[in-house]
Amino acid sequence: MNRRNVLKVTGATGAASLTGLAGCSGFGSSEPDRDHFKLGVVTSLSGDLRFGGNVTRRGYELWKKEVNSNDGIEIDGSKYEVKLTYADAKSDPSTGADAASKMISNEKVDAVLGPYSSGVTLAVAPIMDKNKMPHITGSAESPQIWQKKPKYTFGTIPTVALMAKEAAKSVYSFDPAPKSVYITGVNTPFSKATSQAFRSAAKDAGVDIAGYELFPRSTDYSNVVSKAKNSNPDFHFHGGHIGSHVDLVKAAKQIDYSPNGFMCHYGVNTSSFKEGAGAAGNYMFGATVWLPKVQRSGGMLFGTPKKYTDAAKTTYNSQPDYTQAASTAAGIVFQKAFKKMGVTPPLSQDERNELVSTLENINVKTFYGDVQFETDGEFYHNNVKTEPLAIQLDKKGEPTIVGPKDAAEGTPKYPVPGWNKR
Repeated sequence: MNRRNVLKVTGATGAASLTGLAGCSGFGSSEPDRDHFKLGVVTSLSGDLRFGGNVTRRGYELWKKEVNSNDGIEIDGSKYEVKLTYADAKSDPSTGADAASKMISNEKVDAVLGPYSSGVTLAVAPIMDKNKMPHITGSAESPQIWQKKPKYTFGTIPTVALMAKEAAKSVYSFDPAPKSVYITGVNTPFSKATSQAFRSAAKDAGVDIAGYELFPRSTDYSNVVSKAKNSNPDFHFHGGHIGSHVDLVKAAKQIDYSPNGFMCHYGVNTSSFKEGAGAAGNYMFGATVWLPKVQRSGGMLFGTPKKYTDAAKTTYNSQPDYTQAASTAAGIVFQKAFKKMGVTPPLSQDERNELVSTLENINVKTFYGDVQFETDGEFYHNNVKTEPLAIQLDKKGEPTIVGPKDAAEGTPKYPVPGWNKR
């Protein structure tokens, strides 16, 4: 007998004494039993981060579709489909926090799949703690999230403090190795942390930092690249989201700013970047933790990166990136935890609390990679098990793994061709 049925039997024998306590901690849920798990999703479906927000949405939706195509999540011989309800953060942290609060109050969700951006996640995480709501983000990467030690928030992508720094290390093994770098970034939590990680890698490698500049989202990139060009660096690192990467390379091409290479994190392997940058995006370096061609396997859904990619192409007619894959993996982690607990919907508060404990002790093998959350230290509740990879787009915009050396597919095209040869 599963836990929910035990609660039903216990509740029936003591109904008179528990009438006023239905739904209180320890006595199950005040909601009637559901035939489905109901998860909330808070992400940016509008605003300047909507492109990334819709990447997370595709990842979450693909998990739901695959689960429901198999008639749902099996718990003790019964199957429960998954339903998702959305709240639009509108690319704004305070709006995201309000949306999360209203969702929890009005929608009675069992758990929450989280935002695309780190700024919104930093605002949403305290709401999850206040309401004791389990929450996994398949995207946000700022180390600030995990340094705050959120009790109810988890993340499937390793923090950018690790990803960007490890990818930058690969650049310093190129021949010829860069002797000077210029680092720019958007002054938001994720992008700032990315730029700081690039700077830290440069300092560790003893590379001269010709310039370091953070600026607002709405900046004029012609001014940014003009300053960088005057410094004449060997290499340019940029921390930002897809839109800022596109603006950067377009401005650089316009004024013929052409260092030996550019590295932007995140999203150079997305269709949004490739379509936005066009040929100017060819030979761009980036960082990732997953590609459709990486050799990983396992899990209750999809099995391999190739099978996942095929499913994504069939559903969305586009190739998935690591954020979409990590968002799908977030759903799989919840699915595994529900099965491990043997819990049926709707979840009571006691069950949601137990879900957090289950997530802290779970190790899930997925097509994306192994997911295991840290339970101590500066990366608390972050999954840091997946190896970061440095990639470079080729002349057709396809990614090649160029670092670390033990994972590289070949040597990078470096220095990169000039703008008129791409």
